[in-house]
Amino acid sequence: MFFPRTILSLMLLIIPTSLFPQAKPVTSTSTVMSAQRLAETNCDCKNAIKININKVTTYGLTRPPAGAGVINEIGVNSKSNKFNFEEEHNSSWYLLNIHFDGEFVFEIIPQDSSNDYDFLLYKYTDTSFCNALVKKALKPVRSNLSRSNLAIKGYTGLSTDAKDEFVGQGVKEEWSRSIQVTKGDKYVLVLDNVYPNGLGHTIKFNYIKQVTISGMVVGSDSLPLKAEVVLNDNNGAPLKEIITGNDGKYSFTVGLKENLNYSIVFSSDSSFIAANTINTTQLLKTKSFTDIKTVLPRLKKGEKYKIYSINFYGDTAILLPESYPSVEALYKLMKKNKKMFIRIEGHVNGSGRERDPSFNQNLSDRRAQTVSNYLTSKGIEPERIKTIGFSDKMMVYPNPKNEKEASANRRVEINVLSIE
Repeated sequence: MFFPRTILSLMLLIIPTSLFPQAKPVTSTSTVMSAQRLAETNCDCKNAIKININKVTTYGLTRPPAGAGVINEIGVNSKSNKFNFEEEHNSSWYLLNIHFDGEFVFEIIPQDSSNDYDFLLYKYTDTSFCNALVKKALKPVRSNLSRSNLAIKGYTGLSTDAKDEFVGQGVKEEWSRSIQVTKGDKYVLVLDNVYPNGLGHTIKFNYIKQVTISGMVVGSDSLPLKAEVVLNDNNGAPLKEIITGNDGKYSFTVGLKENLNYSIVFSSDSSFIAANTINTTQLLKTKSFTDIKTVLPRLKKGEKYKIYSINFYGDTAILLPESYPSVEALYKLMKKNKKMFIRIEGHVNGSGRERDPSFNQNLSDRRAQTVSNYLTSKGIEPERIKTIGFSDKMMVYPNPKNEKEASANRRVEINVLSIE
């Protein structure tokens, strides 16, 4: 599953109204819909909101869907029917125009996680589509009618990890299997919130492209090293785990989504961890990420190790989601090396505006403590860990030119005090 959190650009297309004669085309483009400017919903098929799906597309936050509209296209169906809602409660209709070839996925994100959003996805035929639907002459290509799962905040949608194309009612899998699409395809997506007086939703559309990732891991002596390689998504969830060969080489094929940062964490029992970032901004043009050379330095007493992948949100001691795989790898390393004692050193980005020096010092202290708390919560003995904050005295980029460099300043480093 994938639980992305960054709101991406809203990209909408006016499709000729002859497809749905009474439709009201969406013409605005926005990055985030505020509470004062909610995206429209429509409860009838013939007035479906038209969305151009071009790479990564986000629609919402929407107005709350209210009712089944003028025409109840779904009708009444058996509870055991996994191809239809039992009935249409509070529906939202969308006409999706696909602008890429690939594996199509999306997330439906309720504003209120207690709302229960079901969905049906149909392949659009022609202008007779809505009438054919009323006559029950069409079958969806995907469906999910599962009860809302509060543990994942009520999310549902299409996922590359899901096994079933159609999921019926009850406590079942929240995700249905992704679908292969071709540029020029059109689909009709209908959402139904079972509960009245609910809130709106956001839909994040994306696609999966299979790419090859390969490289080589070596030690400080430049000799091949057998190591664990873990690819993680932008939320820190592992996607692929592999062990390099004795020659230090690895290669695997995996499905990635557009415009995200993925992290690869490398670890070995007697070496310190390392991490690389894979950015998929140009995924449509990318066939592979190859020749990734990674050096894992040998563990030594008194050695300070920089991990550029353990970073924080600005002005907070809250780890970025993509930082957790590296912290987890640090935990595993300490678990395997029982006599490894460390000092966690916190840093802040002090560039850009004046702040009370005590704020920076306190923040760097708390960042170090955040990582320490994670390790001890997993069972690492507190006496094996010391913490210290260095405020903004040791910024990697004293004058950061962009957010990437500023983020690199919001970090912790690890000083190995003992390894015997």
